Amino acid sequence: MDRRTLLIAGFLVLAAPAKAETPDLAVGQEWSVKDMSGKVIIGRIDQIDGREVISVSLVDVPTELGPTVFAHAPFAKAALVASLDKLLATGVAPDADFEAGYQDWKATHGAVFTVSVARAIGFATHATGK
Repeated sequence: MDRRTLLIAGFLVLAAPAKAETPDLAVGQEWSVKDMSGKVIIGRIDQIDGREVISVSLVDVPTELGPTVFAHAPFAKAALVASLDKLLATGVAPDADFEAGYQDWKATHGAVFTVSVARAIGFATHATGK
């Protein structure tokens, strides 16, 4: 390769958008959420039917009645990762009612959200009238 070709190839590598990395998720992490002011606290990480499911508590969720907590919400990893903004803290406990919600969900083989956190909250607040 001549010098000009190397220079152009180097520029193209620098100009290419960086590939978004999937964050390492762990129980006890608290994350801010894109497009809303609520936070996510990871309570459990499971492998179910060949996919990773992240069970979280959603806290400080803005609703018409003020900030609300959703003790347990299960998300497909890809949907959750796409919704996360910044890691805020580690070693954070989920909501006090998380474990009861998680156990009910497991016992009933409940569904998993495959949409963004903001959209899941929209579904939940519409269904519950909050």
